[in-house]
Amino acid sequence: MTQEARIPPAALQARALDIAGERVRWLLSGQTGTPPDLDAGLATLAAIGPVGLHELCTRFGLSGIARDVFLLAAAPELGAETAHAIASHPLSLKSCATPAMATQLLGPESIAALAPNALLSQAALITLSTGTGLAHRSLSIDPGLVQFLHGVPALGAVLAHALTPKSIDFPLGNDEAARLATALSTAHGDPERPIIHLNLPDRLSAENLGAAAIAHLGLTPFVFDHDATDLPAARVAAELNRDLVLLNGGLILTASDASPLADLITAPCLIWGNPAPMTRRPLAEFATKPSATELAPGLSLSPTQTRNAQVTYRLGLAPSLTATARERAARALDGLAQPIAPQARWDDLILPEAQMEQLRQLAAYQTHQKQVLSDWGFRAQSARGLGLAALFAGPSGTGKTMAAELVAAALGQNGEDAALYRVDLSAIVSKYIGETEKNIARIFDAAENSGAVLLFDEGEALFGKRTTDVKDSMDRHANTETAYLLQRLECYTGCAIVTTNLRQTVDEAFLRRFRVVMDFPFPDAAHREQIWRVIFPAETPLEGINYAALSKLAISGGFIRSIALSAAFMAAGDRTAITMAHLSRAARSELGKLGKPLPENQLRGWA
Repeated sequence: MTQEARIPPAALQARALDIAGERVRWLLSGQTGTPPDLDAGLATLAAIGPVGLHELCTRFGLSGIARDVFLLAAAPELGAETAHAIASHPLSLKSCATPAMATQLLGPESIAALAPNALLSQAALITLSTGTGLAHRSLSIDPGLVQFLHGVPALGAVLAHALTPKSIDFPLGNDEAARLATALSTAHGDPERPIIHLNLPDRLSAENLGAAAIAHLGLTPFVFDHDATDLPAARVAAELNRDLVLLNGGLILTASDASPLADLITAPCLIWGNPAPMTRRPLAEFATKPSATELAPGLSLSPTQTRNAQVTYRLGLAPSLTATARERAARALDGLAQPIAPQARWDDLILPEAQMEQLRQLAAYQTHQKQVLSDWGFRAQSARGLGLAALFAGPSGTGKTMAAELVAAALGQNGEDAALYRVDLSAIVSKYIGETEKNIARIFDAAENSGAVLLFDEGEALFGKRTTDVKDSMDRHANTETAYLLQRLECYTGCAIVTTNLRQTVDEAFLRRFRVVMDFPFPDAAHREQIWRVIFPAETPLEGINYAALSKLAISGGFIRSIALSAAFMAAGDRTAITMAHLSRAARSELGKLGKPLPENQLRGWA
């Protein structure tokens, strides 16, 4: 065994600091004689065991003038002889080096190494005291760095109470932890430097899974408490970056602490909490149940939403752009709209042929959207009126909501229906000035960014005619809300469907903005018979059903379904198939709810 191989770790660090001290003293002497070969000396020691100074230079890529400036700042820690030499220099300040000293010894290039955007400042490798000019500011290094140079990794003084190691309370072999670890490793090496947002229900779950994923990569997980420091974000980020590099760590942030830290963190980073923070860097989404479908291009997403969804797909976290957009829309629309799962089939909707053809053309919008708007230049000509807005008008139960489901299904991609949301008008309209407009903006923004279809059911409450006889502030407020809704509808590029029982109450300014205005007529006897024939599922047991007789009852498709469902429960209670008698009882019950007698002349053939 060689003499070098028997050097204890503490002595190894001391020898490295001695070599660095020789370099500083050579600089202070006016650079006369042969300079000490710092690189060769550190490399020889590093071959024996871990050397703090060598690790620091390697991890941060510290070399040349930047390294010499760092050594000047660290000089008081490089041994008594070096500390005395620095203190004796005429340009020293409080026994420390100064920028003026660095300029004299290293030349004007050292000023660039001390710039706020240079490595030494960005990584908080030096501390520059307050003061004016170059001669009245001292250079030093954090106590945590001093510890590291002596071979004892430690947190810096600034974040000692804000950055805490996270214990691993999660199985490292867990599939979710491994999937997240793979994505985190990919993200850390990605040129766009994406951050991963943990879409998990609570902080404990997020921190446990995040810590397991970070540990899976051989790193130490840390959590950050922003309340433990009141320093500016740029300073905090620099300290975090340095400590995480020195301690070989990864970071878990809460969304409330993330802005603007997230854009400045260079270490592997995970963020938990909703709403997700606004960042300049791409934000990938991690969910415990990712979609298994392929990327769906062409959704009506904002550039930021498209970038975030695509990086989520690229990292293999939620490899469906559609699923990612839907998830974000659901969070943004929470409390203002309810999702509807499209279940209707074209055979279920019975309308006159003219209306069916109009509906098919509406559903085919997606097929020709790119050709008309992009290839044929309509999008470049004007940004208004490019969306798909439709008004479905007609009595209750005539199939307006079912038609909206068919449109949403047709506008989907890659075998998935477009997300359909029924807007809760009671949650939108507010008595407080400006709140209704905020809710409208929130709904349209979420739908625009997700490719969702908006359904304004009984929309006359929002799309009604503006009053010309303005008597008070309430009238002006209502007109302002309607005008704002009109503006958003005109600029909206997605699909919005408005249903109303009272077409005559809809403002004419809205009618012009609708791409399609469809009337859903009350079904005649022939159409009612068709509805009766398709209303029962194939599995339903039927006995002696007279569809011609059923069609004589003048009711809409919605009432027909209610009667059929009630009759089915009656038959199930009797343990028989559905008969005309069950349908007769159900019809009397359903119309009785509305206080309407059942016309006996329309019941011929029911018994």
